[in-house]
Amino acid sequence: MNRIIILLLVALSIFSTLIYINMNYMSSDEEPQEVQKKEEPKVSILVTQKAIKRSQPLTPNFYDKKYVHISDLDGYYYTLEDDLIVEPGALFKEDISEGTYLTQDMISNPGDRDYMYLSLNDGELPYFYEVTGIGVVQTATLTPGDKVSFVSTTSSKSNLVENGYGDIGDLVSRVIISGARVLQVIKGSSEDTDSEDAEDKKYSLVIALNMRSVLKLEMAQKIGDVNIIPSEIENRYLSIRSSDLLETQFGVRELRGKE
Repeated sequence: MNRIIILLLVALSIFSTLIYINMNYMSSDEEPQEVQKKEEPKVSILVTQKAIKRSQPLTPNFYDKKYVHISDLDGYYYTLEDDLIVEPGALFKEDISEGTYLTQDMISNPGDRDYMYLSLNDGELPYFYEVTGIGVVQTATLTPGDKVSFVSTTSSKSNLVENGYGDIGDLVSRVIISGARVLQVIKGSSEDTDSEDAEDKKYSLVIALNMRSVLKLEMAQKIGDVNIIPSEIENRYLSIRSSDLLETQFGVRELRGKE
């Protein structure tokens, strides 16, 4: 009888041990799998929200940020948002349908080989214009896509380039080109950039102009002075004659003399 009890106790002990091992070790093997599923990382990508035409500016209203699991991107072309290089004035290289993941190959930044071609409209030419002196202050903050205007100062009696400002009573400053689009901004050398004197600094701009505007600008530079300004302030310079300023100045002097 005692032997039977002992055997029952041994069997019960073995059975309890097996249950304990099964509950602890088997459940611990399943937990990492569950944790692994929960910890699958998500990444940020950009998805187009509407159909896009080639050469359109890359602006936030064309795309939306989306967080997805890496496994969900298998078989798709994409570039992570943090890896995308988008500079001011960037353009789309191609037509893109709605719901497409953006890649770096779809984007053309200023300075890229195809950027100039994508930027030009029908009938436009890239025009290289060098800015020096005080004009640098006006253009230092320009970026591709900004609009600029050209102000020409000429004399009705002489060529300012050849004769200078001898006849100050017959000068006229007026806007000759309005709203020209900047394609590229090329800063001068490091020595020019570090110079404290504005007259020693140089900037070069590549601007989109039609042929008529190119000829007008070339002529203006041959007979007078040409300055460039941001288009947003051009209304101040629509047309100013030196005679208007001189009459005001001399009138003030005459009144002071009579006093």
